[in-house]
Amino acid sequence: MTRRIHRSRPHRAVPFRTPALVSLLSIAVGACGASPDGSAAASAAAEASGADVVAFVGANVIPMDEERILANHTVIVRDGVIAEIGPAAQVSVPAGATQVDATGRYLIPGLAEMHAHIPAGDAATVENTLFLYVAGGVTTIRGMQGSPQHLELRDRVAAGELIGPRIYAAGPAVSGNSARTPEAAAALVQEQQAAGYDLLKVQTGVSRESFDAMAEAAHRLGIPFAGHVPEAVGLNRALEARYSSIDHLDSYLQALAGYPDGNAPTPTGLFGFYLIDEADEAKIPEVVAATIAAGVWNVPTLTLVEHLASPEDPERMAERPELAYMPAQTVQQWIQRKRAFQNDARFTPERGARFIEIRRQLVKALHDAGAPLALGSDAPQWWNVPGFSALRELELMVAAGLTPFQAMSAGTRDAARLMGADNEWGTIAVGQRADMVLLDANPLADITSVWQRAGVMYGGRWLPREELDARLEAIAASNRE
Repeated sequence: MTRRIHRSRPHRAVPFRTPALVSLLSIAVGACGASPDGSAAASAAAEASGADVVAFVGANVIPMDEERILANHTVIVRDGVIAEIGPAAQVSVPAGATQVDATGRYLIPGLAEMHAHIPAGDAATVENTLFLYVAGGVTTIRGMQGSPQHLELRDRVAAGELIGPRIYAAGPAVSGNSARTPEAAAALVQEQQAAGYDLLKVQTGVSRESFDAMAEAAHRLGIPFAGHVPEAVGLNRALEARYSSIDHLDSYLQALAGYPDGNAPTPTGLFGFYLIDEADEAKIPEVVAATIAAGVWNVPTLTLVEHLASPEDPERMAERPELAYMPAQTVQQWIQRKRAFQNDARFTPERGARFIEIRRQLVKALHDAGAPLALGSDAPQWWNVPGFSALRELELMVAAGLTPFQAMSAGTRDAARLMGADNEWGTIAVGQRADMVLLDANPLADITSVWQRAGVMYGGRWLPREELDARLEAIAASNRE
């Protein structure tokens, strides 16, 4: 079931007029305007000469509309939109266009991270976070648990003022604190809808009465809600209430342990971990069927759990290359978080392994039965570096039994369907927003190829590997100081 997302205003790709170098001092860039003299004649001349045009020549295009490769094709981008696709021998590159030699490489749609965060902080921290998403190949995010600042960031990115992914902004969390009464919950929905947020983020601690009031108001006003399932609500009511998406597979393990209506003995631990011994895999078909009947999406965030429950040494995890892009203090906090999780008296390596396995079984069963999934990792939570954690999530979805194409679908065309925007982005097709990633190897053959980026295009702006690497090195260097 596809739901159309509430928007306060249309989001339009604003192309940059020339490929500019990424500043190592700031990632804020100005969107260039019309022709210098502002005349119609000058604009027409620019169009005729190929200004504002980028051509990927000789690419192996993976359009993601179905599992196929369009070998040796040329893709023409004009004004931030895909204008033409065809065999390289049949497509003429406009004079003056920026040409990208894509021979032997693979062009895929930009990825979408459907459980992202933009952390509070100074301008540099925020701008670095947005850049990291793009550098990892993520060109769209659904920001969860937002703030008024995110509405401004959404508009600045859309206007071309900042390097960053397209932002769908959730409002401040609907939680036990913000929605203490049904009246407060309904008022919160109305306030966030009026403010222009794209969706509501549901957190824990919400009473059943406040949840019901929130859901009723959200459906009446046409704003979707997604995220956690409060303990007092449970999976059955969450599905009945028609979440846009349940994130983290929240409440599924409780349902497998015999508490589909919520109110399991507390505490239940991280996404039901303390109930792992009671979980009955034989109930998976039942919860899958209920999910399909409700038309509710899932954003599994496998990385979030597996990074804590896996046997991998946190000191070794801290050596992952992308961790260089996070402050050393943050990495140390993540090391301590994993140690704390595994030092819990209720944790054993065997329980950790079973926790991971049951969650993977759920993902595979949901997918195989036709329940929709969208890619999300919960960046930048522990070990999840913005942009790069989406690549690790793809790997884990494949480890759960999905094919590379199926996992990539969750991060491209299916994510666009979740947001009701599959006519705008999510595939490589004429008329779609020009969000693409050029890879050195075929991700359909090996999902780890998504790490081999030759460059990223977002909204029609091309950032080759050299520019991405220069900015990434600048971020890493600042973290070493």
